[in-house]
Amino acid sequence: MDLSIEKVGDATVIRIQTARVIYPLLPTLVAKTKEAVDGGARSLVLDLGAVSYIDSATIGCVMDIYRLAKDQGGGLHILAPQARVETMLSMAGVHKIVPIFREEEEAIRAFAPSTGKQ
Repeated sequence: MDLSIEKVGDATVIRIQTARVIYPLLPTLVAKTKEAVDGGARSLVLDLGAVSYIDSATIGCVMDIYRLAKDQGGGLHILAPQARVETMLSMAGVHKIVPIFREEEEAIRAFAPSTGKQ
């Protein structure tokens, strides 16, 4: 699996560059994400912009990553899924638990606590 992890502000962006994310690739995603969380990452953004297909195991993996972040006091946001991927996530109800964003800046900013000030 081709992925990179980078710190952007207070968030950690996991960029998946593999078009088809399927079960055999998931251990790499989980291991790299767990490594980031063990290293202190709490606000995770999963960039799915390059992903054109996910299987049901990937949906389960996304929820595992969500729970991993939540258990450490953090959260997960999904960034820029292609239409087919977003449909799969929505059919599984993931969008009701994990927010989906179109723009990276918006996904990162959404982690900030609301103070009512700009």
